[in-house]
Amino acid sequence: MPGVPVGTTTQNPGLLHQASAIYFVKKGLDRLMPELFFWQLGYKITMPRNSGKTIQMFRVNLPGANTVPAAEGVNPNPVPQSSYPITAILEQYSDYMDSSTLYDETDINSVGSATQMVEDLSFRAALSVDTIVRTELDANTGYTIPTIGANFTVADIKAGIADMRNSNVMPYSGGDWMLVIGPYIEYDLKSDNTAGGFIDSMKYTNGEKVLNGEIGKAGGARVMVTTNVNRTGTAPSALYSCYLFGYQAFAVIPLAGSGPSAVSDPKNQRFKVTVVKPGIGPGNETGEIGTIASYRFVMAVKITDPQRMRIIAADASLV
Repeated sequence: MPGVPVGTTTQNPGLLHQASAIYFVKKGLDRLMPELFFWQLGYKITMPRNSGKTIQMFRVNLPGANTVPAAEGVNPNPVPQSSYPITAILEQYSDYMDSSTLYDETDINSVGSATQMVEDLSFRAALSVDTIVRTELDANTGYTIPTIGANFTVADIKAGIADMRNSNVMPYSGGDWMLVIGPYIEYDLKSDNTAGGFIDSMKYTNGEKVLNGEIGKAGGARVMVTTNVNRTGTAPSALYSCYLFGYQAFAVIPLAGSGPSAVSDPKNQRFKVTVVKPGIGPGNETGEIGTIASYRFVMAVKITDPQRMRIIAADASLV
């Protein structure tokens, strides 16, 4: 039988309904979200409600050594005490999204407009908290140090810890220091094959609680990786901040009942978001507003002692 062209194909210009047919995937594809760690590493002090906006902390100064022999029969001068205050001021942060009633009635997104707004605002709020804390930490330029070599290694962690120990800074309860780094720095750290290098978290747990997002331990510090680190300059001269913390380096201060949700994995955890469908009423006389989603939180963050942390500015070998 001689070959005869097929009369109807997908390219047939006359079949307009076929050319315009589209199958719509009704669920959004996966989105790229960072993990967030700074809030969980802060020393938490909850501010009671109805106590003003300013919280005052303090440290008592340590007395020095007395090397002068006491005179017989004479009382020495009393040792004076002194202290210094540390203050922080609460601030509120809020955002909202809304949709029209008609949009809600015709939305083809399978999760629905309200659920989508909750996901979006939850991520925005969690990222905001993490960035607010990180911005306070980035201001500690007096304790920003360079790497020992060309790239970040375990030796940099040990040197930073030794520098803090020289100022009598102590680790967190449990004897560990805390380190937050970016993915490019993680690569350099894991590539360091010197003795006492990186230890995967699964190899040392033995019943020990692993922090949210913790990948392992190196040089005495528990390591967490996030893309939400400060970067200065541009490639190939970009420097990535590596945050090494001792005990009580900084405080996070939520207002009781209005503080932020603790979210370190925004893909699987949700920040507190309020959803309302206002219905017909003042300001929505014909019911045009279908859904409102919002968040609000009140917090403060404060470096309590700059010498209790180090920011190691590291060049990455991959960039």
